[in-house]
Amino acid sequence: MRFLRRRPSPAIVISCVALFMSLGGVGYAATQLPQNSVGSYQLRNGAVTYKKIQPGAVGNVRANVRQLQERIWKVCGQNQVMFGANQNGDPKCFNNMPPVIGTTSNTATVPTTGAATAIASANLGTGNNYLGLANPTVTVTPAKGTTGTQVTSVSCTLTVGGNTSPRTITVATNGTDAASAALPLQLTGTAGTVAVSCSSKPEDLGTGNTVAPTVSVTSAVDAIQTA
Repeated sequence: MRFLRRRPSPAIVISCVALFMSLGGVGYAATQLPQNSVGSYQLRNGAVTYKKIQPGAVGNVRANVRQLQERIWKVCGQNQVMFGANQNGDPKCFNNMPPVIGTTSNTATVPTTGAATAIASANLGTGNNYLGLANPTVTVTPAKGTTGTQVTSVSCTLTVGGNTSPRTITVATNGTDAASAALPLQLTGTAGTVAVSCSSKPEDLGTGNTVAPTVSVTSAVDAIQTA
């Protein structure tokens, strides 16, 4: 049997050419996007992440500065203090430093029994808010002839107006050597008094010891007017 060879008809040739052109056009469109062809409708929510944004590409010209806090770009002058910043980055400055009320360091012996002992205090002006600061340093000294380890707990309380902030620390001594520790305290409050007071309690006198150690606390108090 003989097979007859027939040339493809013009319609088939045109159809094949159109098919190849359409397939080639799809491949081109997948890799080469025409200018202005992608808008917000084509982008998925969350598609643009910070990794896709070139560093330094977005400045205050492109950003809505009314929704952002610009970086503070200068400092206050001499004898001024910054209390805030404007949205454009300009600092808000006080011409005078805020008033500070305080005392010098005072040392007091704190008995291991009884009520708290006052260490330092100062009166505050009325109608203002304050930040109170104190850093009591506790020193525990064992009695002469003490052996082994003794454990003592010391509690100090900072008072600013009607607010209080207590803190407790445990100090361990070995033999007749003294041991020291600090209890930093800070607290906000209003008018009244800024003061620090402390109490102590022996937790463990150690084997063979009957005399509690001596506890002393050294501290000053300061209050910075904030408003």
